[in-house]
Amino acid sequence: MVNVLTGSKAPSRRAGRLPYRIYISVNGEGYGHSSRALSVARHLDPECVLFGSYGYVLDRLARAGYATVELGPEVKFFGEDGSFELSKTILKNSSLPLVMNKKIREEARIMKEFGITCVLSDCRAAAVFAAAKLGLPCLFMTNQTQFDQFFQRRNRARAGDRHGGRFSPGTRPEGSKAIDAILGGAVEPGIEMVVKALFREADEIIIPDFPPPDTVCLPILSRRSQVMKMQRMVGPMTAWRADSVVPFPRPSERPYVVGTLGGHQYRLPLFQAMIEAAHRLPHVMFDIFSSFSAGAVPPNLRLMEFTDHPERYYKSADLVVTQAGHSTAMELLSLGKQAILVPDFKQIEQESNASRMVELNVASQLAYPELSGPALANRIQHHLKTRSYELKALRLSRLAAELDGPRQVAELAADYAMRIMAY
Repeated sequence: MVNVLTGSKAPSRRAGRLPYRIYISVNGEGYGHSSRALSVARHLDPECVLFGSYGYVLDRLARAGYATVELGPEVKFFGEDGSFELSKTILKNSSLPLVMNKKIREEARIMKEFGITCVLSDCRAAAVFAAAKLGLPCLFMTNQTQFDQFFQRRNRARAGDRHGGRFSPGTRPEGSKAIDAILGGAVEPGIEMVVKALFREADEIIIPDFPPPDTVCLPILSRRSQVMKMQRMVGPMTAWRADSVVPFPRPSERPYVVGTLGGHQYRLPLFQAMIEAAHRLPHVMFDIFSSFSAGAVPPNLRLMEFTDHPERYYKSADLVVTQAGHSTAMELLSLGKQAILVPDFKQIEQESNASRMVELNVASQLAYPELSGPALANRIQHHLKTRSYELKALRLSRLAAELDGPRQVAELAADYAMRIMAY
């Protein structure tokens, strides 16, 4: 028996008609997945939507007023000093086949109990396989369909010696490199087989990004024709409409820079660089969202706690300094905001996103080896003096509004759902 969480309301049949029932299974690792899922749900009858997830993402979905069921994570990731460790992750997930079978049964039970007629999976493989097992239509939402970079030797070797709390390129212990190489080589065929099966079972692959040539995640999309023909690029999918975001009041008439850093220890060098940049740029106002603390901060800088609505600050800002997660990139471009991107070290997806946004001329990039207070201050001054980044970002914001990705996906899911009920 699947239990709907306290405070949630299960989808119900309305008098006189049989509604579609859409199950949205959401990866709980990161806010971006839930933002995309919520953006779709707001275009659907809320009584006909059921969410499944875990952790703080599940809490967020329940707070939004939707029916929710609690799932478990499919894979647990491990690392050291904030840097992803391939070998440890593989070893700790050695029982993954058994776990996955259990997750598939769990998801299938939910689908049967709630009479689901369409499944939307945001990066949850078990939901796709469960839908296929039951003969249900399934849309798989992701911003990555090609994983070769994950296993490339050159990317694993970048772990290196420590730099600011992380391993820097070149001097990571050779034994660790060898272990990664052996385990990576052993697991790669299995991962590839699972990915191929996953894409084979899905009806369509939803890419929450701009169509080419403006696709940010283009380098990590598959070039296999079997996958390419399934990919539908719908545009950014944010939990809000850009024209409905109420900007947070600017602290002054001076240029305004917003930094979102989170609390990961390995981002401390970026935090310190922003503090020094604020000292060097007294004519610029800074708001930094982070859990880090600092002794002496200049009067033109405010240290802020986390916020559930960073988009309000983004909309007010002249410039945003942040990492290069895909959802953050889509939020910035939907709002037409230029950015300085500092991708997390050894995070291949973020490095790819940052490089593409530089190519699209909507952002510039600073890597950790070149990061310093003076370098960041110079880059901020450069952005504030030129409008080229902003103009390109504004063009993409208009395109995002025209595409209206969440509406596209909601209509697609409803169409698939109604096919099951047509006769």
